[in-house]
Amino acid sequence: MNALNWAEKDIERGMSYLADHEQEATDTPILIAGDDTKVLLPIGLPAFGANVVGMFMMAPLILFMLVLTLFPLQLLLSGNALTKNLVFLVLMSFALLWGLGKVFRLMLKNRELFPRCYFVTLGTCGIAMHFTRLHFPFHRPSMAIEWKNIQTVKKSTHAFMPVLFLGILQVPAVEVVSSTGEKIIIPFRLPKEEALSTAEQIERLIAQKTRR
Repeated sequence: MNALNWAEKDIERGMSYLADHEQEATDTPILIAGDDTKVLLPIGLPAFGANVVGMFMMAPLILFMLVLTLFPLQLLLSGNALTKNLVFLVLMSFALLWGLGKVFRLMLKNRELFPRCYFVTLGTCGIAMHFTRLHFPFHRPSMAIEWKNIQTVKKSTHAFMPVLFLGILQVPAVEVVSSTGEKIIIPFRLPKEEALSTAEQIERLIAQKTRR
């Protein structure tokens, strides 16, 4: 079985498992999907897929949030003297932006509109990464490495574009590098101690696979 075939099968198995185990996926970043396959989720990160209805609903919301962000900035940079009306407009814009941000996060929790479809799998043959260029603009987002070809596994931090919505530039990750220099990145966002524990657990799981 070539790398493409086993990686695709592991990813399909992961998606099928996630569709029926939403609560488990909410609680833990490491899921056992059966048949010696584990799913490593980007827990704590806004990394979800979107169907047509989801994109249609979110587009005007994102546009309105952008307008509400630019409007007060334009007022403040216009050079006009601060007045009660100007201050009121700026405060109202930020209040509406905060409220829309709440709505945005609530909508992202709807798995029918925004399913979990981005993750990393640990399977029988190797490790496979399934993201998009929008997640990792500076790295190849989809990659598969056989266990025998893994050279190094280490903790790191990486740019992950969706977290710009959260005001963050980089997130913790475990980085897996093959003997030919290919990389698989396993991102997550957890409290400091929990993030360290999760990274170490992932490293142990990979070490168990590579020792076989």
